[in-house]
Amino acid sequence: MTNLPLQSDCSNCAALCCVTFEFEVSDDFAISKPAETACPNLDECGQCKVHDDLTEMGFRGCAVYECHGAGQRVTQELFGGRSWQQDPTLLQPMSRSFRQVRRLHELLMLLETAGTLPLSLGDDAARVALVKSVDALVIKMPAEQEIDEAVARVHAFLQSLKGYA
Repeated sequence: MTNLPLQSDCSNCAALCCVTFEFEVSDDFAISKPAETACPNLDECGQCKVHDDLTEMGFRGCAVYECHGAGQRVTQELFGGRSWQQDPTLLQPMSRSFRQVRRLHELLMLLETAGTLPLSLGDDAARVALVKSVDALVIKMPAEQEIDEAVARVHAFLQSLKGYA
């Protein structure tokens, strides 16, 4: 198991999911919004004004979204609690980091789940080594190619575990 909180904690995030992603009118979103633009449902404090009624108001995509702890990690750890809301120059770097950290946290979730299998000592050691290498990438703020390589390594490792399932 990782020692990282791999579940969202919106109270320690800068509403990164509400600003980073683009969405278009669909069954999941009642409105269209470009990427790196604040959702019009955010209030002046960065809180969702319609959070309790997301599904009823046509924002099912928001209601089911889970960042796996990437939002608070970017906001608190990588940006020291600073926010694009107070410093608009942080919008693009925070959004970029959020996209990256979310991908890496998804890998950590997969590796954590693999840890629930009755792995051999060697396979568990390989899993722990992968957790450490993926987690180290978060702080490094890597290039996309490095993240793609981590994805490939984790997926190859997970494929090697077929015999446990």
